[in-house]
Amino acid sequence: MCDGFVRHENWDIYGNDISLAGGVIDYASCCLICQANKECTAFVYSPSSKECWPKKSVESGGIFNDKKISGYKVNVCNDFVRKDRWDIPGNDILSSSIQQPDYASCCSTCQAIHGCFAFTYSPSSQQCWPKTIIPNIPVDARWKQNGVTVAGGHGKGIASNQLDGPEGLFINDDQTMVIADCWNHRIIQWTMGDTNGQVVAGGNGNESRLDQLTRPTDVLIDKETDSLIICDSGNHRVVRWSRHRGTTQGEILIDNIDCFGFAMDDQRYLYISDTEKDEVRRYQIGDKNGTIVAGGNGKGTRLNQLNIPTYIFVDQQQTVYVSDNWNYRVMKWNKGAEEGILVAGNQGQGNALTQLGHPNGLFVDTLGTIYVAEWGNHRVMRWPKGAKQGTVIVGRNGRGEGANQIAFPTALSFDRHGNFYVVDRGNHRVQQFSIE
Repeated sequence: MCDGFVRHENWDIYGNDISLAGGVIDYASCCLICQANKECTAFVYSPSSKECWPKKSVESGGIFNDKKISGYKVNVCNDFVRKDRWDIPGNDILSSSIQQPDYASCCSTCQAIHGCFAFTYSPSSQQCWPKTIIPNIPVDARWKQNGVTVAGGHGKGIASNQLDGPEGLFINDDQTMVIADCWNHRIIQWTMGDTNGQVVAGGNGNESRLDQLTRPTDVLIDKETDSLIICDSGNHRVVRWSRHRGTTQGEILIDNIDCFGFAMDDQRYLYISDTEKDEVRRYQIGDKNGTIVAGGNGKGTRLNQLNIPTYIFVDQQQTVYVSDNWNYRVMKWNKGAEEGILVAGNQGQGNALTQLGHPNGLFVDTLGTIYVAEWGNHRVMRWPKGAKQGTVIVGRNGRGEGANQIAFPTALSFDRHGNFYVVDRGNHRVQQFSIE
């Protein structure tokens, strides 16, 4: 498997060549050449001649006598690769399986569910289990200490290769990044490997017209409608912008709200933190009022209170995790709970391993391990479930602009391989840290 490609020995695809590359050292290198070309959906590699043939499609094919290694994206249920007698342990989106008559129906069910990345189907029982994209990160996982800049990194500015005080980050399943470029008053989309981003919302000044944004702090992609949902914090509103070509303005979903952070669960409920009311509310798309799911009892330090909630994370059980920024802690609110549970910090502001300094970006893996970006300590911490202190996974070298440093980190995200991305706000860039 080479990120979506299926490997086949002694097989060839006739015709449909995009180009011929010589001197390619191995199959994986040929696969990377194909991945870098947007037209390429298949390739053939010859180990003997070290030749690589990227292909436009897999419309024709057959056995080839010489030993050749081919890869192609299987056209079974769009982007899903079929594997029989195979399972993904855990990561179930739903509390129970769904009865479906066949594999294709299970596949279609997965495609229709927000956040579904894979599924398991049993032909004998006709049970279908949709699975989430949240990665299984090993307990003893380690990450490279030197990050790689994947967006920005060319100083503060408004050019297409620059950012200015970035805040929120969303990574799509195809590794496309969408960034809330706060002080440029725009949302910018960045493809991994590109030097420049593309403005996809705002960028027309910082006022309140529907084609404008003012200090956006977070953004996510609603796959159901193929649209961006944006916290337009300076205009005290939540807006939606279609991702379809030609879109020039957004529409207001929720007005008069001091939004900061977003999350969307598998049933497409939208969760929004409100820094003025010190609460998190859950909304159905189209609902203007929402339901309080965390805080809402005034500013304070009690377990039923919050103090400037910023970033949030929601798991498959609709449990809400909140970066309680000015209480220097992370809180967990179970569905329907009247108060939260302390899961990290709450030892005052400081840089000890038991403390958090203005927690921001938040992620929780399938084991319940919490990952949190600390604005005040310029580091990313990992807190295992039930732990009384965390460990520093990035940022042991203090504030700075080196590859092994970050400054005033905000949002945090993981891809399906376990690599993580942090918005390095103080350095106007997004850094990727690869899992070892």
